[in-house]
Amino acid sequence: MPSLLQMNWDDRIFAVLVATAAALLVMAVGLTLLALFLRWRNDRVAGIWAALEARWEPILLDVLVEERPPEELQAAVGPGDSLRFLAFLLRFVRRLTGSEVDVVRDLARPHLDWLAREWDRGSAERRARAVQTLGMLGFDGNELVFLAALDDPSPLVSIVAAQALAEPDHPHHVVEVLQRLDRYQDWHPAFLSGMLADAGSGVTPLLRDYLADEEHDAWSRAVAAKALEQLRDPEAADVAAAVLGTNADPDLLVACLRIVGAVGERRHRAVLLPLLDFPHFPVRSHALKALRAVGDDADESVFLRALDDPSPWVALEAARGLRALGAGEILEDLALGGDERALTVRQVIAE
Repeated sequence: MPSLLQMNWDDRIFAVLVATAAALLVMAVGLTLLALFLRWRNDRVAGIWAALEARWEPILLDVLVEERPPEELQAAVGPGDSLRFLAFLLRFVRRLTGSEVDVVRDLARPHLDWLAREWDRGSAERRARAVQTLGMLGFDGNELVFLAALDDPSPLVSIVAAQALAEPDHPHHVVEVLQRLDRYQDWHPAFLSGMLADAGSGVTPLLRDYLADEEHDAWSRAVAAKALEQLRDPEAADVAAAVLGTNADPDLLVACLRIVGAVGERRHRAVLLPLLDFPHFPVRSHALKALRAVGDDADESVFLRALDDPSPWVALEAARGLRALGAGEILEDLALGGDERALTVRQVIAE
């Protein structure tokens, strides 16, 4: 067979194409075999999981109703199955309440020591999973793990630690979460405020102090304000009113206006009126909504004037304010007109 150098140009191209096709065929066969091996391995792991869970689940159910002792389930967990067992318990604990949760946590306790020591190894997803498992199955005694995880390089690990710390049983730890709140700006504010509110009324003093502190950025203060609104903390109204008079960030203003609207009183009216001329319409709209909650008949003229606001959303809140004051006759007269104000009033009447 002639060498490649002895071939003419067309024969050389053909030989290269044949060699390339052969290499691609070998690669395709290799990838197919690898895929088959990985599938076999995954099926084997899934089979092991299924067999273990089929063995553990009936025993756990009997332990929960006190028909079998916990020691029987512990004896069914092999030396190398602790992580699988914790994952199994983690799925169950999410569906349980009360004393049953304590039973599951007691079952998990002997298997958590290694996880508490090695939580910071591996990928960010693995570290987050370890922190989540410790948070749900073994918070007590592992507080230092969560405090360290707050400063993990991965925001995912940090937020999982924050969720573990923001619980009603230990509200004092929320101050650590608040100190790092600006780190979570890639997360939705509603998620963060809900997380803080889940810590319960015991965190309201911390949230009020945070909201009042001008050294924190407006975004983070707005998150704290939204948590206070969810907790319906009456003392937060004074703090929110003070912020309304000293800040111009639209998101923070709206969050504070919602607090005043939820728990404010008539004496907070004065800080609302200047915001009816604020450049951003959401602020004007929420200022009217708060005024509707804390105002009285004397504010009828304020709502009438706001009906002419260029924003339809503001005009809607103005009409709702008149309806709340019982100004039904005024609304009916306005609804007879042919302008945009009449359309807005008719919409509110129909609500």
